[in-house]
Amino acid sequence: MTTGSLRTLRRLRHHACEDARLALVACIAMEDTAQAALKAAERAIRREQEEASRIDASDGAVEAFARWLPRGRQAVSDATGALERAEAATAQARAVLAAARASLKAAETLATERERQSQAEAARREQAALDEAAGRRRETFD
Repeated sequence: MTTGSLRTLRRLRHHACEDARLALVACIAMEDTAQAALKAAERAIRREQEEASRIDASDGAVEAFARWLPRGRQAVSDATGALERAEAATAQARAVLAAARASLKAAETLATERERQSQAEAARREQAALDEAAGRRRETFD
């Protein structure tokens, strides 16, 4: 792999990491929204139950709560499902980010190794040139 293609690979891996990080941020935001919706649905049930349970509540309030309760429970169920999906998406986004980071690290390690090899080869060539020059110099003095 050439130096230019390694640079391109590192840049692509860096962009993939950034994209994965942004996707994770979006998933965490979805998870927070789903968590808030679940808490709101649970609070609504508690609030309606407290209203229907008040000592001065009318029979109509109790009956209204009984009619409303299935919808409240459905809202909790829906919010729970949304939260579970959001948590799964967040876990997947974390795994994608980890893989992207590993790929970037591998590309950086490869680039570093190639640079080290290139420097070592340049040093070997320089030493060979010096050895050859020294050998010619000895030949002229002999």
